[in-house]
Amino acid sequence: MTAEATYFIVWAKIAKREATMEFWNYPRSPAGILALVEFAARRGVAITDLLQGSRITRAQLRAPEVEIAAVQELRVLTNLVNALGDPTSLGFDAGLEFQFTVFGVWGLGVVSSATARDAIAFALRFLSLTHAFTAITFDEQSVHGVLSFEEPDLPEGVRAFVVARDMMAAALLLRDAVGQDLAIARISMKASPKASAGAQLPLLLGAAIETGASANQIVVPRRFLERSLPRANPVTAAMCEVMCRQRLDQQIRGLRTGALSLRYRNTEADKAPTSVGAFARLANVSERTLKRRLKAEGTSFRALSADSRRVMAETLLADDGLSTADVAEKLGFSDLSSFSQAFKRWVGVAPSVYRKRVRESSSH
Repeated sequence: MTAEATYFIVWAKIAKREATMEFWNYPRSPAGILALVEFAARRGVAITDLLQGSRITRAQLRAPEVEIAAVQELRVLTNLVNALGDPTSLGFDAGLEFQFTVFGVWGLGVVSSATARDAIAFALRFLSLTHAFTAITFDEQSVHGVLSFEEPDLPEGVRAFVVARDMMAAALLLRDAVGQDLAIARISMKASPKASAGAQLPLLLGAAIETGASANQIVVPRRFLERSLPRANPVTAAMCEVMCRQRLDQQIRGLRTGALSLRYRNTEADKAPTSVGAFARLANVSERTLKRRLKAEGTSFRALSADSRRVMAETLLADDGLSTADVAEKLGFSDLSSFSQAFKRWVGVAPSVYRKRVRESSSH
């Protein structure tokens, strides 16, 4: 059995136990959110507003070793859509930010593939290493190749945004890989014109977007699939294959052994269990079983809770509208001194020092 097949079987088993799990629910690089932060900033949305409630800190956005839970990214997308509206048009505009470099090794593997057909196969083989929320499939027909984008079960505005963003990002990546002369035969979307608040939908690489269709699809002439790519490099492609497979294997192991940790981290900050008993009830297991399973995952409820409070503290300290005493109170500390000691234990510096660093970073 291949690693990809094992991945989806493992994920399906976890999804059966966890009603909130979806095919998009895998850990992600913060690079996609960083691209959206810069996109939103140009439209007047402050980073504190964009990250509100996500438990993502500014420092995490530029840390290559950090992984972001899917629900954290969804909170950011929700904040973006709520702030700017018109989710379909917004999604198309945001998709332009997703150059192949945003995707790291996965993006490099796509553009260094031998042919467009190979690039698409590589992309879909390791789709869970990207920022996509749509399930993407490819069907090669007699004269065309068809990329289909299955809509996720998300609130309407966010769903419209991620479909448009993922379609634009895919089309852009395909053009980056194949060349500027890539001709798209047809673009179709389920969304009606009304879904984009009457705004003009863009041409997608030269093709008009058909709305009100039965499926979300990008259709390209089959002749482009056989073209040798301008950046093709067999050594680089092989290296990317190995690295992506290793990362996929890490995801599989994490899904096998880290279900409870993942569930806790996927819970919104204001809804996270505050005691072992509350978490055990949420997970429908005994406290003893919960502790045993968390130990097997290499963590504990205390560690998860502390990490959650740390992230919340960092997020709140980035808000200039709150005093340090306000932050301490919101986190449930009895006094400012207790909070300062705990924060220094978590981060290594006092809250005042951390806040100063955030302000200095924002001014650059």
